[in-house]
Amino acid sequence: MSRPADSGPDPHDPYSRLHYRRLIAWPERIRREDEFLERIAARGPERSVLDLGCGPGEHARHFATRGYRVLGVDRSEAQLGAATEAPLPEGVRFALGDMTALGRTVHERFGTAICLGNTLVHLHEGGDLRAACHGVHDALLPGGSWLTQILNYERIFSRRERSLPVNVLEGEAETLVFVRVLQLLDGGRVRFFPVTMRLRPDADPPMEIVASRRVEHRGWMRAEIEPALREAGFGAVEWYGDMQGGAFDAERSNDLIFVARRD
Repeated sequence: MSRPADSGPDPHDPYSRLHYRRLIAWPERIRREDEFLERIAARGPERSVLDLGCGPGEHARHFATRGYRVLGVDRSEAQLGAATEAPLPEGVRFALGDMTALGRTVHERFGTAICLGNTLVHLHEGGDLRAACHGVHDALLPGGSWLTQILNYERIFSRRERSLPVNVLEGEAETLVFVRVLQLLDGGRVRFFPVTMRLRPDADPPMEIVASRRVEHRGWMRAEIEPALREAGFGAVEWYGDMQGGAFDAERSNDLIFVARRD
């Protein structure tokens, strides 16, 4: 059973303090991504989507409202609690599971798999990456595609970048500021420090820290991902630099996105 979303941080769940539904302007994000998402999903052999690392479930809900059969999978009970706290549209389900052992959770196949929001970097070892690639390949129908989005770590490491752009969300009751600081380590490893603050202009001090975490990432790059996809049996792989389908540029793109097809 999923842990209630409002029951406080779980010391065993590093994502329990990350309230992605509050920190991301979801309607605007979905509108920006919609054309590209629909273009990729429309290629699938059927209207079904496996959403890996689904978080609060916004993409899963979006596809369900378009008539897709959707399964959202996440290893965080807190995130699944957020995904299921509101009534679900028809056709969407959520399940607790790990990308490195999808066969334990996913017992059906899908026309499209998605893994968005820098999720793949939570797999730290090459063996984990390969296991995930094999698992997703097995969960796809022939002709299905896997769409994945992560940050462009090739650019981050080459420029030695220490932070990502600040997000400011203006709500009716409060203004939240989301800061992400990076510590780059050897072997492509990254310490990721997401900090959520509440802006109170008339208070002293005006910025209140709401939540702060340290999360370990592995900054996967194209040269590491592509062999793992090939080993798992994927055929053609397309590479993009943003969720509008722009070309990937290792030195300029903010994101690294691939679409891998199961033959």
